[in-house]
Amino acid sequence: GDMSNSGHPTISTPNLDRLASEGMKFTQWYSAFHVCSPSRAAMLTGRLPIRSGTAGLNWKGGVFSSEAKGGLPQNETTFASILHEQGYATLAVGKWHLGQQDQFLPTSHGFDEYFGIPYSVDMGNSAWAEGEGSKRQVALPLIHNTSVIEQPANLDTLERRYTQKATDFILENARAQKPFLVYLAWSHVHVPDFVAPSFCNRS
Repeated sequence: GDMSNSGHPTISTPNLDRLASEGMKFTQWYSAFHVCSPSRAAMLTGRLPIRSGTAGLNWKGGVFSSEAKGGLPQNETTFASILHEQGYATLAVGKWHLGQQDQFLPTSHGFDEYFGIPYSVDMGNSAWAEGEGSKRQVALPLIHNTSVIEQPANLDTLERRYTQKATDFILENARAQKPFLVYLAWSHVHVPDFVAPSFCNRS
């Protein structure tokens, strides 16, 4: 891995190392599916996608489109809902991709708060790229809880805003000495690739 606590010989990650030593560190992961919605459903629930109805009918899986009427069923128990019942403050940031209707968003699945785009950044129109079948797709929405706060979402500032939301949440709960969970799912697993101007042409 790319952290010194997992053996990297030249990269120093003292803050992540401290988190790992003081908290819980998971070193193995098996994905239950090869595409977005079913694999996310499995990760959040600990159940195979076929059991949550997200496996779909073919090898493409049950990926929820930007126009999907359904999502992760409300009777599914997520790790967020379990921790929420134990008094944890819970936040989901980033790509959700388990249904964009209010009843399927993170706030209906154990998260106190949600800030992100409810599906892949390649599933809607933006200034950065036109999605597949773009004539019928709407502009990418940035959502806070269940309200659209920006449309189209500014992808150049998205990573910074995701980071700020997570950081503010962590600091707020640390000050209050309240246990917390942050589920942060970056959008960079999909094209279009985008970057803040301050990071343009840098690695």
